Amino acid sequence: MKKRIKIKSLVFLGLLLSLCIISNSFAVFVSGESFVNKFKTMTYNVVLEEEFYNRFGTKKVVIANRDEDSAPVVLRVNYNEIWSKDCSDSVRCTLSNSINGIPVVTKEWSETFNEDFVLGDDGWYYYRKLLKYNDEVLILNSITLNDSLIRDTLFYNDYKTYDYELTFNYESILASVDAVKDIWGLDVSIDGDNVVWDF
Repeated sequence: MKKRIKIKSLVFLGLLLSLCIISNSFAVFVSGESFVNKFKTMTYNVVLEEEFYNRFGTKKVVIANRDEDSAPVVLRVNYNEIWSKDCSDSVRCTLSNSINGIPVVTKEWSETFNEDFVLGDDGWYYYRKLLKYNDEVLILNSITLNDSLIRDTLFYNDYKTYDYELTFNYESILASVDAVKDIWGLDVSIDGDNVVWDF
């Protein structure tokens, strides 16, 4: 009889213990929750717009922020120019854009470019203001071929047969001190609309 009571007691205790373990497991399972965090990143749509009127003459270059929901951005610009032509199937010949230190093609930079951009150690020109929604920055007003310069050289006929290319590159990132440091590796401070670059 005592054996039966012991067995019943042990069975009862075992069932009770199992029930406690199951209820604890259930409680732990139920108390775990997940949350979906949704973030919307800031957008911007910075574009480079060029106007050509002839081969040499007016060539307007504008950089603008065109997205109406745009966040302010910081901006940098550089350019490349080259005189070149195909000399053979695999070789492209080039000429210098300066003769005796004088440019063959003169670039008339905008007032904004001359006053509000600073040349960095890496060859990029950095804009000292934020580029916000609907802001436009005129970079270049025109280009002019210095015809009298090349006419007086032995290379006049060469320049007539070569193509001149002036291309602009730009990069823009969110106006954040941390973003500039992480992406461009530069120190900057932003005070209102002004950007101070530390080269």
